Amino acid sequence: MSNGTFVRRDASKMTEWDPVLYWYARAVGRMQQRPPTDPTSWVFQGCIHGIPPTVTQTHEAFSQCPHGGWFFLPWHRGYLWYFERIIRATIKEIATEENITPDPSTTWALPYWDYALDTPTRTPPPTFTSRALPAAFRNPKMPDRPGGTALTVDNPLFLRDDLEPTTEDEFWQTPHRFKGKNSAVQILRYSDLNPFTAMSETIFSATKSRSTVQPTFGSEISYTVMPHFQRGFGELENVPHNQVHGGVGGWMGRVEGSARDPIFWLHHSNIDRLWSGWLAKGNLNPDHTSWLDHEFIFFDEDGQEKRTTGKVVLSDAQNYSYASLTDGAGTRPPIVPPATAPQAGARVLAASAANPRQPLDVQAATTVSLEPSGVQGALRSLAAADEPQTNLILTVHNVHTTMPPGTPFHVFLNGPDGDLDPEGPYFVGWISFFGMAGAGGHDASYDVTEQVQRLTEQGLLPDGPLTVSIVPSIPQPATAGPKPGFESVSLTSI
Repeated sequence: MSNGTFVRRDASKMTEWDPVLYWYARAVGRMQQRPPTDPTSWVFQGCIHGIPPTVTQTHEAFSQCPHGGWFFLPWHRGYLWYFERIIRATIKEIATEENITPDPSTTWALPYWDYALDTPTRTPPPTFTSRALPAAFRNPKMPDRPGGTALTVDNPLFLRDDLEPTTEDEFWQTPHRFKGKNSAVQILRYSDLNPFTAMSETIFSATKSRSTVQPTFGSEISYTVMPHFQRGFGELENVPHNQVHGGVGGWMGRVEGSARDPIFWLHHSNIDRLWSGWLAKGNLNPDHTSWLDHEFIFFDEDGQEKRTTGKVVLSDAQNYSYASLTDGAGTRPPIVPPATAPQAGARVLAASAANPRQPLDVQAATTVSLEPSGVQGALRSLAAADEPQTNLILTVHNVHTTMPPGTPFHVFLNGPDGDLDPEGPYFVGWISFFGMAGAGGHDASYDVTEQVQRLTEQGLLPDGPLTVSIVPSIPQPATAGPKPGFESVSLTSI
């Protein structure tokens, strides 16, 4: 950990209105009052990440955020760093107006939300865990002054969670989180947040192809292209990044609106912290010039445009440090799920019936059978064969949703009734809906070769039809709003 001037601390360890959170709320409120054309305004800063349809202005700097490519981490680090400077300058502005001394901006740093800090216990805790939104984000009111206890003024960190939008227009009318998220003990299960797999990788990025899937810490090599959204996720971007966006839901579940939820910035501060922790273990960033020299556009606290590069962003990071690089950095799961594959191969071994509008139940498992039955014999043959080029790929086709459903989904292969444990032998991987709502369907693919071998060796793949179950991580309230679905499921070999 560098000896930075500013120390970012864990919000999940803070009291509800720790001065860091109090002043964050005050600065966010002031930014929200600025006109959208002001680069230091809340709307403008949010649009740098993505543009909700309610915003009609355009700018070269808007919708830059890269997802699924190797600029994901450095771009978001620069985004945080300039945002932190804007918040700090805004705190100074307010403190000067109100004659508050000492100046709180001199030590203020963006906190992080360490949602994986509290590991599971045998008896689920009845109250707060780090997997819940910090209390300052769940209370509609806040103190009227620093150190105050009377919660009498509106809290800019609070977003409603009582809305049930049924159309795109309704969804974008009011910034919100998914139903019930402000009162939940946890937004997600620990297994959906555990960064152990990402922190165990030793390669930052690799090029993915149909026949080879190299698990990496960062996301897919994209050379000079900065994709706004593609599905070449590295382990860190998959878990916990995408799962947290989907778990909070509402505007956090949409690329276009996520940066308008104040918890976004603490979430990405934690992602940046995990990157720092990964490097502290002796791992290395890319040294390719296309990664180091690619240009990003940000704005400083004076509203001045700043064109910077990945190399400069890495240098700027020496300005701050983290209270801990090891807390909440993951625990070894009983089973490490196989890496996802970019797409299925050509030889179809089994498939479910196709239905473009097949719904996913947000409260219970959705289970489909793969035909032809008795394909296990072929699976055993393929899994046991000494053919390194043969991989078994399970694909859920045309996954789609109208709105973020407020939870990721777990995928299981042949999981018997009552044994759908994401840390058990039948777990395949996740379906995250972050960035998907309204964007058309996509295929979610998983390399299950090793898993089929393991199930076969343990006698857990009996004769009979294969089944695939898709289960919400945390069952959601029945609502007419989100309509997640898929078309079919197939098992192929490549």
